Amino acid sequence: MKKCVFAGSFDPVTIGHMHVIERCAMMFEKVVVAIGVNAEKKYYFSKEKRLEMLKLCCARFKNVEVCCFDNMLGDFMAEIEAEVLVRGVRDQKDIDYEEKSFKVTSAINPNVDLMFFQAPPKLKNVSSTFVKELIRQKKSFKKYLPEEIWGLFEK
Repeated sequence: MKKCVFAGSFDPVTIGHMHVIERCAMMFEKVVVAIGVNAEKKYYFSKEKRLEMLKLCCARFKNVEVCCFDNMLGDFMAEIEAEVLVRGVRDQKDIDYEEKSFKVTSAINPNVDLMFFQAPPKLKNVSSTFVKELIRQKKSFKKYLPEEIWGLFEK
């Protein structure tokens, strides 16, 4: 397979996200990790900080590119000629949500396929929402983040 997109807000990038990226890097010639930017949505971390975190985490992969997009995902995938949208899922609720979201993407770009990566048991409870809540509560959160970005939280 040639090119896939793993899109998300990555607010922040977690070890669960990195699990998906690692698997994509092994399967695809090119992996585009794309930060979706929605002006209506409130993010904990700025777009620039999320981009910095992902670039640090993905630097070890020669076939992974990190970027941002602010248009519809289907349009973005058409622009970069990506064939597969990759989604990480933890449970049936995630699968149901991703299938509904994919209907919009595939209506815009019918040439895109959807691929799920099931989270292993040790990552089923990892989410950006959970990590942000730990950060807000000043609780230990580093074990849920890739080591490459730990230093960004010590400043």
